[in-house]
Amino acid sequence: MVLIFVLRPQRQGNGNITVAFFPTTEEATCKEDNIANAASLTTSTIPTDFVCFNLTDLFAQSSDNGSQGLWKIPDDTTNQGVDYLLRNRGSYNANTNYTNVWYQQVNQTGDIKSGSDGTWVFYTYAFEDCIQNGGDAFELSDFPWFETSCQTEEGGECQQLPQPVKSFAFGPAAGYNANHGKCEVWAKMGGASTLNRRSSALLVVAATMAVFLIV
Repeated sequence: MVLIFVLRPQRQGNGNITVAFFPTTEEATCKEDNIANAASLTTSTIPTDFVCFNLTDLFAQSSDNGSQGLWKIPDDTTNQGVDYLLRNRGSYNANTNYTNVWYQQVNQTGDIKSGSDGTWVFYTYAFEDCIQNGGDAFELSDFPWFETSCQTEEGGECQQLPQPVKSFAFGPAAGYNANHGKCEVWAKMGGASTLNRRSSALLVVAATMAVFLIV
């Protein structure tokens, strides 16, 4: 896998987003919104597309500051990855299961309202490289990915996931929320609305093929 790093001036948006990762045994600490000792990332950069991070690669690096490029750069488009700040890199252990995720996204330029549209989409994955499906050996319902794009309360919120987080990603929320008709809150596998749209599309294709076969 090759990641493309693009260093550009930071796009300043509405506040910032912070994510922190806690071991399975530290659910209580996560729920207390105490991230003082947790491995965390903060950014104020709004990416133009999908930006993926592997947890181990991220927190094993030697600097607290970094930039991550887009996963794939569309042709002939302005692209902006993510500039970030890490905290407590030394607390991260690659052999530990991180199933508790603390997340804060608030709109600093207007009313802070939990459940309102956020600026970023935050994705979490049970596999490295932001892969949604680990293959036939992994039942998708047992190893789902999650998407969340709503603001939180000031002070953040903790979410316990069914599998350890191996990778996560950020994306721009404006188009995402518009396509979903709302912001999502820890939507399993992208949310029912997305899955329903995909299912409907497959049904249309199947019906069309059936017509051709009958004719």
